[in-house]
Amino acid sequence: MKKRKQNDLLVFFGGLAMLVAGLYWFMTKVTVSTNFFGGTLYFGSFHINSGLIVVPFIATIVWLFVNPDSFVAKIAVGLSVILIIAAIIMNTSFHFRPTSLYEYLLMLVFIFGGGAMVLRVLCDPKYSDKDKKDDKK
Repeated sequence: MKKRKQNDLLVFFGGLAMLVAGLYWFMTKVTVSTNFFGGTLYFGSFHINSGLIVVPFIATIVWLFVNPDSFVAKIAVGLSVILIIAAIIMNTSFHFRPTSLYEYLLMLVFIFGGGAMVLRVLCDPKYSDKDKKDDKK
């Protein structure tokens, strides 16, 4: 019996379609919520209202407009932006909505099966860079 040659382009796009469909299906089952301006931030034993986290940002922006050549003001603005981003991430929660085990397993098969098909084509040694082969000679 003659072995059939596989079409790598078809495998790649089939795997990509499975991966995208599985990720979309998974993402429709996840609910993301945040209570940034309604909660409390906990930095160790230090508790502050999450709305007050923008006060250092406002103060550093005023400082930057008053003294635009100040390097310390620019660093302080950057640090206050990082603090705001960290506070948003700390107050974000993800909840997986109830789903059947069958649906969950199908999502995993689509995500990891599609990802494996894509990686199989991308990591195939016959598509490696020819310049690397020429350098070894």
